[in-house]
Amino acid sequence: MGVFDRAKAASGLSIDTEEALPYVCLSCGATYEVQHHHCPDCGSFDIRCSRWVQE
Repeated sequence: MGVFDRAKAASGLSIDTEEALPYVCLSCGATYEVQHHHCPDCGSFDIRCSRWVQE
């Protein structure tokens, strides 16, 4: 396992996980690969990590 594979596994972004898009807008439900300051779809400022929302 390489350095990048270990980093992805530690961050929860490994390809084997079901969660391919780790950030979600709580207002409209849009999902993103990167964290935005505001939702490009609805303009909301409530973007959260999907892992935190599911817990």
